Amino acid sequence: MTRVEKKVSDSQTNEILNEKKAAASMEAKTGPEETVRLIPLHKLDMKRLIELDACTRCGECLSWCPVYDQDSKEDLIPRRKIIDFLKLARSQSGFLAGIMKSKRIKEPLKRIIGSLCGYRDVTKEQVDEFVFNLYECSTCGQCEVVCPAHIDTVNLWEELRRLIVRAGYGPLEPQKALRKSVMTYDNPWQQPRAGRTKWSRRAKKDGLIAKEPRQIKKTNGKVLLFFGCTASYDANVKQVAINTINILEAMDIDYGVLGKEEKCCGSVLLRMGDPEYKRLFQENIDQFNSLGIDTLISSCAGCFKTIMQDYPKIGRLNFEVLHTAEYLARLLKGGELSFSHPVNKTVTYHDPCHLGRATGGFDAPRMIMEAIPGLSLTEMPRNREYSRCCGAGGGLKAGFPDIQGRMAQRRIKEAEETGAEELVSCCPFCYQGLQVGIGALGSDIVMKDLSAYIAESLLGYDVFEKAAKEAEEKKRKKEEAKAKKKLEKEKKEAEKKEAGQKKELEEQKKNNEKELADKTQ
Repeated sequence: MTRVEKKVSDSQTNEILNEKKAAASMEAKTGPEETVRLIPLHKLDMKRLIELDACTRCGECLSWCPVYDQDSKEDLIPRRKIIDFLKLARSQSGFLAGIMKSKRIKEPLKRIIGSLCGYRDVTKEQVDEFVFNLYECSTCGQCEVVCPAHIDTVNLWEELRRLIVRAGYGPLEPQKALRKSVMTYDNPWQQPRAGRTKWSRRAKKDGLIAKEPRQIKKTNGKVLLFFGCTASYDANVKQVAINTINILEAMDIDYGVLGKEEKCCGSVLLRMGDPEYKRLFQENIDQFNSLGIDTLISSCAGCFKTIMQDYPKIGRLNFEVLHTAEYLARLLKGGELSFSHPVNKTVTYHDPCHLGRATGGFDAPRMIMEAIPGLSLTEMPRNREYSRCCGAGGGLKAGFPDIQGRMAQRRIKEAEETGAEELVSCCPFCYQGLQVGIGALGSDIVMKDLSAYIAESLLGYDVFEKAAKEAEEKKRKKEEAKAKKKLEKEKKEAEKKEAGQKKELEEQKKNNEKELADKTQ
């Protein structure tokens, strides 16, 4: 552990210990009947406090929330979450709460004041219900887009989750496995660190890439390709990593990867409110800054958003951060990238929340699709900043897989209505999430990552189709050789048998002749 890491870790530990002491002090003051743990409200900055007060309770978010669309509970919508949190905050630190919890005021007077003012203590059950509703959210940011008060809801929800975690109420039980896996294996999928590069070895063996990705610490490349955990570990999403490598190699980009030294970007910890994200962010920042790179690119919208927007809040980055689609769109604009081979497909595009709403990356993917000959884009009614969330982010898939599945199905139905053959996005998490919907519906629509069309147009063929054909041809030749060998073996055995029978007949003939000669004598 470096000095910086130790300083960050120690600081976090001291803060949590102080908050626990404060909670214990509060319990001691209010008596043994106090069961609601102290929420560290002092951690909320002025902006968040203003935002909590700015909500006009208009209900515009109700019409747009993709989670509410699948689970129509009033408690889920943003305005209700704000109302419920303010109720918790006032119960803990409000003026009336101060009076009701004061030892200087006699109980009879407290009862009178409580009766007149309608004061009620918040129960543990109410806190648990608020926490449950707070986590039943993909933090997609749709509510922020439609909010007339322009409340920064995504950061507000993440901040409230951090308070809840510090108070010991979160995350939800099913989500704790993600946290444990990131802390143990540096990835949320409970896979060993050594397995991070397994996909590339397999891809080379299968003929999907010509050679394994360049190691940046050996080549000192100027562009760092950050794969992210989903593209590295999920075999169903391997096309993202494979096609990205083929694109960069075809263009001879001076790139490199971290290989086994790549760690989780920490997005999953940040979204769920775990304070350990700060330590992981700092470790990655230190490693990235030491590489001497000019640009970091990632094909994962979640990793891109986290590194580009959230890392600078922890430490300075000495390089530029771009999504791979944005990086390639820049090269396309500058005339360094052109597409010569047609890709004759009709597709519809799903805007990832972290690339689209979060960072405004709407144009780059569309610019690339427009430049690829033969590729026809048909938009869904809900696109760009109004794109429906697939439900894979924000810890929702881990905590509420049934809700995520229904959200994905809703998006797939919308994609099918366009008449497109294929559904394209540029985020492994969305790819993973939308596949759930395709499988549940038994849909004929094919899920693709944008990198697949780019690679096919650059190379002139789909590497997976080519590898499959080559594997089939290899299998056919192997079977033919096996059949030929079998025929040759059968022929030899037949010839051997025939020779044996012939020899046996000759011996029989000799024996008969001998017997006849003996009788004659």
